[in-house]
Amino acid sequence: PMSAFAKFYFRPSKGEKIHTVVTPKEDESGGICGKVTDGDRAVKAAIVMLFETNGQETRKLLSSVATDEDGEFAFGPLAPGELYLIKVYKDSLKLRELEITV
Repeated sequence: PMSAFAKFYFRPSKGEKIHTVVTPKEDESGGICGKVTDGDRAVKAAIVMLFETNGQETRKLLSSVATDEDGEFAFGPLAPGELYLIKVYKDSLKLRELEITV
C-alpha cells in the first residue's frame, strides 16, 4: 500500500520549471485511539491489547501497547467494518474490556 507521506527531491536545471501533481490513493483503513483514566487522572503504563474477533469468539492478539504519560494509546491501520476487542490492564488487573468496530 502507498504511504500517505512521501518525500520528493527535485533539482531543476537553470531556467527549467517543474510542475508536479501528486494524487494519493484514498486510504480506506481506520484506526483506534483512546485514553485510559481512573476517573479524573490519566493512567500511564497501562497495557492495552487489541484482539481480532469472529462473532462472539476472541481470536488472535493483533497488537499491544502501553499507554503514554497522558494515558493515551493508538492502533492502526485497521481494516474497516471489522469488529475488534480491546482489553486494558494495569498491574495485572483488568480495568476494561470493550468491543469496537472501525
